[in-house]
Amino acid sequence: MPTTDATCLTRSGFNLDIAVFLAEASAAAYGEKAVTETWARGRGFKVHEAFDRSNIQGFWCTAGDMALLAFRGTSNIKQWIRDAQLLTVAHPWGQTHKGFTEGLALVEQDLQLFDVAAAKARHVWITGHSLGGGLALLAAARQKMKGIRSSIYTYGQPRVGLSGFAERFAIELPGRLHRFVNQSDIVTRLPPEAFFYNHTGIVKRIVRPGVLELALESARITRTLQMEWSIKATSALGLGLESSLVPASSMASLAQNATLDSKVFETALAVVGAGLTESMFIDCELPSLTAGEFATLQLSLQTDSGILGMEGMMLEGLLPWFDDHSITEYIRLLTEIRDQETS
Repeated sequence: MPTTDATCLTRSGFNLDIAVFLAEASAAAYGEKAVTETWARGRGFKVHEAFDRSNIQGFWCTAGDMALLAFRGTSNIKQWIRDAQLLTVAHPWGQTHKGFTEGLALVEQDLQLFDVAAAKARHVWITGHSLGGGLALLAAARQKMKGIRSSIYTYGQPRVGLSGFAERFAIELPGRLHRFVNQSDIVTRLPPEAFFYNHTGIVKRIVRPGVLELALESARITRTLQMEWSIKATSALGLGLESSLVPASSMASLAQNATLDSKVFETALAVVGAGLTESMFIDCELPSLTAGEFATLQLSLQTDSGILGMEGMMLEGLLPWFDDHSITEYIRLLTEIRDQETS
């Protein structure tokens, strides 16, 4: 049963209708202005403004005493991880991610227009998927410093700041952030632990049955490819050929795939052991990636290598830890959980 209008945003506290609605808004933010306007108008919003400045994209809209701001995530999460710059900059609440902080500053004039609308609204919401979730947190902090309290739902959001920022956010906006994590979404485990970033807010992690079979199939594919490339490498060495026939980075990424997928296996085994038959939430934080896991992940995403030299959807299919990150999958599972509870 789809959520069709914005009236759910007048409710308070954690609400599954709101969770589905804002996930849909986060998905709409990936579209052009015509797409976001159609989405907003179709759900009862009267005013709509889209923005796109230096690849920082999103929209805001209002209706009655409701105001909504949605940020788009990156169009290429693999490239962001591969080329990640994880430096911090000073923020009034602590140290925050340099890229997110500077990205938000690029749309300051658009946020000022939203401020005017939000100041008149009783119910102010900010949302985003992936890197858009990181921007959403910083936008909420910015608004709070201007005297506007917003509520925030994010999906597959990476860490935004160091412990000082995380603690200050929790104090300034207690209970206002609900952060959704699908299974073992690897993006939520970034930046890696060596950089000392921390999450904040209330985590709602989705666990579901059926994952174990997918994880085992991934392991089977990995073992098959390892064996094939091992045979090729042995043959190449025996013939005195260059190792370019078998990219070293591909071998390295496959050799470490089980390490990166360990959280998927652990959760899947726990779900099976508990006899879980329906998707559910757990309030349990995922650990950040170790430095070694992060280096391996970056290695596997190199443009000139990777698994079989493939990119895009083909690569994501062979590396299932990205499947958990899809906003479409967040919407599907949240809708499923909501409908289970209302049936």
